[in-house]
Amino acid sequence: MKKKLIISLSLSWLLIVGYLTWYNGLKSSGRYKGFNWEEWLWFGLIPLLAIYFFYFIWKPEAFKNVIKDIKSLFN
Repeated sequence: MKKKLIISLSLSWLLIVGYLTWYNGLKSSGRYKGFNWEEWLWFGLIPLLAIYFFYFIWKPEAFKNVIKDIKSLFN
């Protein structure tokens, strides 16, 4: 249950930041109007990965459990 909640929050974060990036791109006054991948990378993906990175540093047994779960999917 906890894993599903964390994954849902992570995907929601990426979708919300992606939408805001797209909306900001449409409202921009510059020549390029559209989705700005650099903003999405720096404000969406990097912070999300940093949270997981620090979590796995402080809880290495969680990383081992993730690896076991991935291996069990392919066996």
